[in-house]
Amino acid sequence: MAPMMTVPPIPGRPARSLAGHVRSASVPCHSHPLLMHVDDQLLALRSWTSNPGQNPLSLAHVRALLCVLDELLHLPLAQGALVRGAAACTDSLLDGFLVLADAFGSFLAALLALRQHASDLRAAVRRRDPEKLASAARAQRQVGKELEQLAAAVAREAARCARASLVSCSASAEPEIVSTVAEAINDTAVASASVFLEVCAVADAAAAVAASPSSSSKKQRLALVNASSRSKRLASEEQREAVALEKLQELELCIGELESESEKVFRSLVQTRVSLLNVHTPTF
Repeated sequence: MAPMMTVPPIPGRPARSLAGHVRSASVPCHSHPLLMHVDDQLLALRSWTSNPGQNPLSLAHVRALLCVLDELLHLPLAQGALVRGAAACTDSLLDGFLVLADAFGSFLAALLALRQHASDLRAAVRRRDPEKLASAARAQRQVGKELEQLAAAVAREAARCARASLVSCSASAEPEIVSTVAEAINDTAVASASVFLEVCAVADAAAAVAASPSSSSKKQRLALVNASSRSKRLASEEQREAVALEKLQELELCIGELESESEKVFRSLVQTRVSLLNVHTPTF
């Protein structure tokens, strides 16, 4: 199981209550129902990230948040607030969505590599080929390390962009809108990093189980020589192989589901960035 990730606060922004944003008495409240809906999706995503339960590989909350966020960016209220803000503020938000889109592009490539390595491992287990087992297991673990690095990078860079957007936000901008978009970028990155790490854990576990028969069987061949011992060894190896094949099948099914979901998230990120870019550089 991958380590649980919590959602870090973004320095430089006002605190949030469970009811929504904390607003200054001197700033008029222009909350729109859709803005409150985004708040609800943010809270749902944070709750899932803190406790994913039986669905540690789900991207449903990420997709739901991006869907309502894109709708928000089409509201005149949100567009006006962002237009009044400093250009550097919107630039940082655009950079944040680019970081997220790039991360999911890399994640999709990693899933494709894992699918191939899992297939290679399955073939090696069935053929009882220790060399190919070791090679495919190493390759799968290497992808796991790359996913760990990707998780750390997306969380770090998205948080940087979110902070920069708030720091550069001009006094004329409505902080509520900017804060909401910045939080969506930060929280999406943290939730995505959690999924990346969980995939890494599942892949490493499958590689470890698949590679174990080759290392243990050599020792047992030297120690067990009589017919009864050989029979027991063979039964033990067959049992381990069955477990390894089951783990690899689970991994491949997981990869198949995540590929579809990740492609949808990637497209949503691109669409949301385009919507924000249209606000930033309107065409007439």
